Amino acid sequence: MKITHFIFGDFTQLLSENFSNKKNIRIDYSSDSISMLILIIILLFNSAVLNFIIKKKRAEKFLLIIEYVCINYISVILIKYGADKIFQIQFPTPESNILFTRFGNLDQDILFWSIIGTSKIYNLIIGSIEFFTGILLLFKRSLFLGLLLAIISFSQIFIINIGFDISVKFFSLILLLMSIFLVRETGWKLILIIIRVPRKTYFDQATFLPYKAFLKILIVGILFIKLGISYFNKEDEKNPLNLVGAYHVSSPESPYQYLFFHKDQYLIFMDKSSEKMSAFHYDISVDNQIILKDDKDNMSKHRLLKNQKDSTITFYFKNQKINAKAIDFKKMNVSQDRFHILTDY
Repeated sequence: MKITHFIFGDFTQLLSENFSNKKNIRIDYSSDSISMLILIIILLFNSAVLNFIIKKKRAEKFLLIIEYVCINYISVILIKYGADKIFQIQFPTPESNILFTRFGNLDQDILFWSIIGTSKIYNLIIGSIEFFTGILLLFKRSLFLGLLLAIISFSQIFIINIGFDISVKFFSLILLLMSIFLVRETGWKLILIIIRVPRKTYFDQATFLPYKAFLKILIVGILFIKLGISYFNKEDEKNPLNLVGAYHVSSPESPYQYLFFHKDQYLIFMDKSSEKMSAFHYDISVDNQIILKDDKDNMSKHRLLKNQKDSTITFYFKNQKINAKAIDFKKMNVSQDRFHILTDY
């Protein structure tokens, strides 16, 4: 860090301020920061220049040195982060403030981090795989297997970082590209040999070919039918009032704080005091009344009115009138599909 800052610090500061039109940009070279992006561009430019300056014979030796450094670096990273997972340092048990924050109010990255932290078994298994992969990279005989496992591990990590907007995207991408680079040409040839299917098998005989084609068509046909039923099934016929999502109860005398209409046709009540939830399966009758069924199969019929203009409902339940208004839960933090390339913005 000190060496990088000494060599590139001033130049990075100058480019960062011009690039972002901001002064006093933080120069810490952390992943997904402007300073790291500028540093990557500088190093790419220097690499392109060196590519033309260094002769072929020296370039081969230079590549061998880079390979050696990259292998050891990736090995250290995998052993370090593997051990951190095993001892639950990277993904610790969620703190009390997180545990008492509602699911929807959490950002996606914090939510992911917290959920992983609740499972000691998951951390132990994933951590052990990463630790074992790092050890494999230290030995020449197991190097290729270690690199394959490293590519799989870093691919998963990079996808998670992209999908949950976790701010180590550049770092995980660099580790993935380093692993792919280390496999090189000989490695990819070996992979192609491993996955190559024999040209002919017993079932490739001419007598079996018509049956194979029929079975493939049958399997694909069944699959498309199943998918069609799942995707094109009309739920509106079961739910003519289009009841979906969360409703905030505005009646002061009501013991409930929220009503939730689950997509699988469950009506869920949340108490004001304890936030305890009670669920009923529901159906809508012909006269647009709601029929509730509890876990003991006891059924009851209730009057429900919906105002399409202001998205409010009036629900008569247990000799009380409940007024509730729809909440746009899609605006909550967890529902926001955010993506930040740079952490400085």
